[in-house]
Amino acid sequence: MLALALALIDIASAGSVPFTLIQSRIQETMPQRQLLQETTRPSVPWSAYEEAAAGEVATGVVAVSGYAHKKAWGVAVVDAPIGDFWAAINDDPHKAAWSDLDYAEVLSGRACAAPRRVFQFLPVPLLDDRWWILDIRYNEAMARASGGRVREQMWSTNGDWTLPTEASAAWGARGIHINSTRGSWLLTDLDGAHTLVEYYTWADPGGSIPSSIANSFADNGIEGSIRTFEKHARARDYGCPRW
Repeated sequence: MLALALALIDIASAGSVPFTLIQSRIQETMPQRQLLQETTRPSVPWSAYEEAAAGEVATGVVAVSGYAHKKAWGVAVVDAPIGDFWAAINDDPHKAAWSDLDYAEVLSGRACAAPRRVFQFLPVPLLDDRWWILDIRYNEAMARASGGRVREQMWSTNGDWTLPTEASAAWGARGIHINSTRGSWLLTDLDGAHTLVEYYTWADPGGSIPSSIANSFADNGIEGSIRTFEKHARARDYGCPRW
């Protein structure tokens, strides 16, 4: 019974940290955060960081004037060092094995490096499956200035849907490409064991999906995405370097 109780306590406290720790780390790293390169990233209320400190994944959507699709964001404290989480989000060659993707392929550049161009295919139950091509970049200036304690990964589509390999062309024929997407991961080391994760995505899935449903999918999918990467980071079976 004692072992069970301790296990439950451990699960309940996983990913939770004092809110004051998050506040102090954000304040300490403000010079590095001024180097953010993803300029379309929405602002996040302080209440979201309070939820994250308590072990929750805070999420929200932000309307954009002139666009039907909203920006979706999420904030969480993950129970993994920043290096492990960084390696997980960059592990494109293996994402189909542990995420919702059916297939992923690095089309140009090197795996785990930037810039790189990546094809991803996602099955969508009851609707047309979707695929996209991401141009992925790293904020090298931020990483250098912080000694790796604050890191930003960004992605976007550029409208070029050319599928240059036999495998990507075959997968692409199974679904339709999205109209556009962009977003970023912003990671901040809290104490060597926990990482503050700030995630943002803005996508137009195209096809016949109403914007209201697409916006709901975007908001609801944030927590699942963060927790999936956290699980992979904790397993430490990724194929990318931590730094």
